[in-house]
Formats: sequence, C-alpha cells, structure tokens
Amino acid sequence: MIEKLASKKYFTFLLFVISFIIFSANIWGVSIYIIDESRNASCAREMFEKNELIVPTFNYDLRTDKPPLHYFFMMLSYSIFGVNALAARLFSALFGSLTIFITFLYTKKFFNKKVAFWSATVLLSSIHLAVQSHFAVPDPYLIFFFTWSLFLFYSALKTNKLSDKLLLYVALSLAVLSKGPVSIALPGLIFLIFLIADKKFNLKTILKLKPLTGAFIVLAISTPWFWLVHSKTNGAFTEGFFLNHNLNRFASPMEGHGGFFLITFLFVLAGLFPFSLFIFQAIKLWWKNRKISFLTFSAIAGITITIFFSISGTKLPNYTVPAYPFFAVILGYYLSKITQIKTHVKPSLIVFTILAILIPIGGFIGMKYDESLKDANNIAWWFLSLPIGAIVAWYFFRKQKTIHSLLSISATAILTSLIFFYFVFPVIDNQNPVKNSLHLLENKKVVYFEKYCHSYSFYLKKPIPAIQEDKFEEFFEANKNGIIITTKNKIKEIDLPSNCKIVFSQKDVFESPTTVLIGSSNE
Repeated sequence: MIEKLASKKYFTFLLFVISFIIFSANIWGVSIYIIDESRNASCAREMFEKNELIVPTFNYDLRTDKPPLHYFFMMLSYSIFGVNALAARLFSALFGSLTIFITFLYTKKFFNKKVAFWSATVLLSSIHLAVQSHFAVPDPYLIFFFTWSLFLFYSALKTNKLSDKLLLYVALSLAVLSKGPVSIALPGLIFLIFLIADKKFNLKTILKLKPLTGAFIVLAISTPWFWLVHSKTNGAFTEGFFLNHNLNRFASPMEGHGGFFLITFLFVLAGLFPFSLFIFQAIKLWWKNRKISFLTFSAIAGITITIFFSISGTKLPNYTVPAYPFFAVILGYYLSKITQIKTHVKPSLIVFTILAILIPIGGFIGMKYDESLKDANNIAWWFLSLPIGAIVAWYFFRKQKTIHSLLSISATAILTSLIFFYFVFPVIDNQNPVKNSLHLLENKKVVYFEKYCHSYSFYLKKPIPAIQEDKFEEFFEANKNGIIITTKNKIKEIDLPSNCKIVFSQKDVFESPTTVLIGSSNE
C-alpha cells in the first residue's frame, strides 16, 4: 500500500503541499512575540523600511547576531504582503516544507520509495520541526540548505555529476549566509568522517569533488556581503558576529543556555517525538546493516551534528534540528522493515501511551502555576488528542496491523500540531503583555529603561530610545502622555518620581520578566 502510494506521480507534490499546510498553519494568527522572532522580524522590517541590504539593525542599532539571508527573504515577503506576522514567517514555512521534500527525493533516489515515505512521515510527525518552521528565525533556512548540501555531497560522490558538485557549493554558500561559518565547518567534518568510514579518503576522491572550484563558488557567493558589512560598520559586525556570536558562543554558555553533555541527545529525542521512541531499535538495525552506504552516511551525519553541539558551550534545542532529516532516514529504514524483522514495537508503544497521557496533565499543571497562563490552563485538554491517538494505535496493534498503528501515531502527532497552532497557541498569545498593552502606546513618545520586550519594536515601527533613571521626572515633564517600558525587576529598587506611575504590569509569556509600563501621573 505504502509503496503504491509513494509511486504515484502526484505524491511528491502532495507531500510538499501537506508539509506546507502543517508548517504554515495559522502563521498569520499569532503575534510576533517570542524574543528571537521579534529581533529577526524587526531587523528585517527596519532594513526594508530603509531599503538597506547590507547593515542589519535592531531598534535602529547595529545587530551582529545573524547573517542576512533570512532578512532578505522576509524583506521580499514584506514587499508583497506588507509588514505582518504572515510575511515574516512565510518563507520559514516554505523552507521547512522543502526540507521534507528533498529528504523524500534523495532517500527515494538512493534507497527506495518505502524508506523515503517513512522518512518523510517521521519529519511530518515532528511537532518540534513544525514549531521551528513556524518561526521568523534563520533556522528553517539553515536546516534546508544544510540538509541539501549533505545530500548533494553524497549524490556527487556516488554519481559524479557536475551539477551535483556545483549545487553542493551553492547550497553551502547559502547555508553560510543563513547561519555563518558553522555551515562550512560542520558539513566538512561530516564529509571527512564519511570518506574515512567509506574508505574513500584519498586525493583522487577529493579532487573529483572539485574543491578549488567549490572554494571559488563559496567565496564568490558568501564573501561579498560579509566584506561590505565589515566595511560599512568599520569592522563592528565582523567582531560581533564572528567573535561573540560564533567563537564565544561555542566556547562558553551564552544567555544562560548551557547544559550537560548529553542534553543535545535529549533534544533530538524530544524533537523527533513520537517516532524517536523507536530510535534505539533503528540504530541497532542500522549497525547490523552498516554496509548500506546511504544509511551509514545518514547515521554519521545525525550523530556528528548531535555530538558537535554537545561539546558547544551554548546548547539550544534548535541547534540539533539539522540532524532530524538524517535520523529520519534511519528511522524510515527501520519502519520500512518493521513487519519483516523480529522487533519489539510494544515497549515503544507503551512509552508513547504514557507520554500521551502525561503531556496534557503536565500542560494543565504547568500552566496552572504559571502566572501568565493560569487563566488559560484549560487549553491543555486540547492535547487529549494524544491519548486518543494512542488508543487508536493500540487498537490496530491488537489487530496485528502494525503499519496502521504506526500511521495512527503519525496522524495523532500531525493533528496535535494543527490543534496547537490553531487552538492552543492563539489562546496563549492572547496572554502576552505586548498584545494587551499596545493600545496604551498609540501616538505616544515611548522609551525604555534597562530592558524591554522586543516585540514592541516590531509593532511600534519606530525607535525606542533608552532612558536613565535620573531622567524619568524630566521625561514626563516634557511628555505628559509618554510611556517608559521596563520590567518589574529593573524598577524594584527605584523610587518613582511623583509625576509618574505604573499604568500596566503583566508577566511575560514563556519568559521570567514582568513587563511594566510607566506613564505620567498627571495625564
């Protein structure tokens, strides 16, 4: 049945459409609020307003965090759809869908349609991949070009096609413009390990890949922008980006995002849920069949990415997402063989059921004790889709219809993703302080003290200058309808002048600060 479906001429197009439906679900319906989205979408908005292609800014000051590719695509989207949430996120959804598309195509090419089907199913079922593909951040762009570059490397090695070699270096170049030098270093490490494992690490093989031509392509595509931004910022971008946001981020934890060595493996297990529950069986099956070249290449890629970021000082769940397509191939191979080999599906199904029960309960309890979400904790019951799906999976398992049981798990995860984006996330979004306070800032002079929620920058579409504590009274004398944005923690030791008062206070969603707006007491 699966092979017949995957053989249909329309299936590849259908797969892309389904992916895009999931990854773009309600991208227009929730605010640009999360800190990374706010910074990236605001930076692209400022560049778009100024018709600026070189120097990225946030709050109209130089931003050195990221290279420009996602800014360019957001600017293009803004020019078509206007400056809004849909435009900021549209290309993230597109590149997320393309990642599944190429994973299916290359797995079908170097394996078979059945493995390709299951590999795509694993990715479609990843709730975390769907979340990543919803955000206005550079990660979906990186994941696509990173994944494509690795598949092109394997294809170039096996087919010796010039087009694959040239496209490999184009993909690497665009990956660099998505995230930076890690997009060269990490694929290069994977290429090296695979060539050694495949006993092809020799001068002849390396020369066949045309490394000098590749170096020229990468430099020609990626270097000009970095040189121009270096020149226009007198080296400030180069120092901030390469030293602080690359070397220092790898060498030591930044912004409190550290963790123990194995946490990146837990990120992968959580990110590929629910099919990560079969990962140990899948790795065991790969090891027994490690002579299958494409399978071993995928295993090396997935494991190398995970270990690489495990030794990084800064550890974030999104860092290991580029490993997902390659672990998906290993899982896809296992799932394609599940009815032919002696394997224990039941333990994984038991764990899935336990987690399916615990997630809505945990969500309800967690939101009940979160000040910003306690009034919305009933939305956790939307996640009853998970235990209901587990019941359906058990029904088919008891009927000895293992494939139907697995497809039920996939359908449950996809349905849960859609429920989250259409019904759960909008309710959570309604609790965010920016959305609830924007009306208080209309047509007013707005400044910030020490710290503020960066979502304000996206929606106010104007500079938000900083103000010092000793200037509060002077500010309100000159601006009786002015507003100071800050946080509760930043003003707890301050005696506010008599001419101002707190006009709004609400805890941030997903973050620890409480946003505070200070207005004039004479207004």
